[in-house]
Amino acid sequence: MAAFWMAGWYFNQVFATFLALVYIYAHRQYFCGYSEDAEKRITGFWLSLRILAVLIILGTLSTANSFLDEFLDLSIVKKLRQHL
Repeated sequence: MAAFWMAGWYFNQVFATFLALVYIYAHRQYFCGYSEDAEKRITGFWLSLRILAVLIILGTLSTANSFLDEFLDLSIVKKLRQHL
């Protein structure tokens, strides 16, 4: 839950919500596969693991950018937008 909150708060709420819905689907797929057959749960497990990894990376990078902007007056996102 902390990964969803950090990605939604510091990155983008809509994108984090979309990933949360996909995570819920993957977790459901894992549960249904777990109750049926051991081989069927692997797809849901890997999908949910990848979504959590993306959320953790987004939350970490966004939090670091927020702190850099707040304390050092250095916004990486603004600099990237200027160059693009």
